[in-house]
Amino acid sequence: MQFSKCTVCYKTIGWTGLVSNIFLSGLKLFVGIVAGSQALIADAMYSFKDLISSVLIIIGLKISLKPVDLEHPYGHGKVEFILTLVVSVVFIGLTGLILLLTMDHFFQGYHKPPHLIALAVAVFSVVANLFLFKYTRCVSTQINSPMVKTLSKHHGADALSSVAVSAGIIGAHYMGLIWMDSLVAVFETIHLLYLGVEIFWESFKGLMDYSAPADVLRKIQQTVLDFDEVKTVETLKTRQVGQGIWIDIVIGVNPDLRVDEAYDVGCQVEAVLFETIEHVAAVNVRFGAHDSRKLLTQGL
Repeated sequence: MQFSKCTVCYKTIGWTGLVSNIFLSGLKLFVGIVAGSQALIADAMYSFKDLISSVLIIIGLKISLKPVDLEHPYGHGKVEFILTLVVSVVFIGLTGLILLLTMDHFFQGYHKPPHLIALAVAVFSVVANLFLFKYTRCVSTQINSPMVKTLSKHHGADALSSVAVSAGIIGAHYMGLIWMDSLVAVFETIHLLYLGVEIFWESFKGLMDYSAPADVLRKIQQTVLDFDEVKTVETLKTRQVGQGIWIDIVIGVNPDLRVDEAYDVGCQVEAVLFETIEHVAAVNVRFGAHDSRKLLTQGL
């Protein structure tokens, strides 16, 4: 982490999200029912989703930070992907049900302008979610947690959703478009369904050991090739395990080096990768003598 104060945010991110989203989801659901706003009720689902995510973050971060042991030699980082995958399945089912209800309400034609108190709550939700978006994005950048990244992304979506709710209420009240509130509710649930599928896919990729981003791979390769004794990067494999990146790399070193000298180069490469690449959890460096004739043959 870049700053010492980041530790406080890291330890409280889950609880902050839990408390704020309990308040937001409860407020939007209550006012949505009282004011007769279908869009605000659907908007409450966004905060409810984040509430569940916050609970998972509290549990997931606690488990994923357990040290490596004999039964878990690669750590416990994948628990974040497993928890997220389970929640995404439940969320897709719940959102699909709500989508059917909102579409039925829309096509039945039960439209009337909601009370203006719903507009005040929607505007408040925009401000609150923008703050939570910036806060969670900062924490996710520092700790590289896939769960916190997802939460941050969804707070941004929540803010946009509340903007749409505000537009729907304004349209229903001041433009004579009394169906607009219900239409916004339909679009919100479709978007929620899309987010659920997206969460499922990201979790699935995590469980399948997806590689680090292309820019990180290029940075690793360039860092290693900056060593004078390293002539080639024979193979480079990475995988994301929870918050950390695991690196397996085979380097081709100057063939004139003795074995002990090549070993020292490997140790230096490992140390530099830990220093220069963010969120590295483990590095495994192997080496062999660089064969220029082999490269020439391959070039032909």
